[in-house]
Amino acid sequence: MSIGKYLTSLSVLGAAAGIAGVVRQTRSMPADWRRLVVWGVWAASLALAIAGVAKQDEDAQFAEDQKHLDG
Repeated sequence: MSIGKYLTSLSVLGAAAGIAGVVRQTRSMPADWRRLVVWGVWAASLALAIAGVAKQDEDAQFAEDQKHLDG
């Protein structure tokens, strides 16, 4: 597992950089369940970005296999 592909992925970097907005937003919010929802959405977006990078190789292989089957 190469960590470099995660550190150079714009989707992962964008999701990670979103923490600044989450911190700024939650600072001005009342301390209730909505704050947890905001953090949960941010965590989910980061997890999806990481999962997308992790599956890139499999997606490329699938596309190549489909090309051979169709053509």
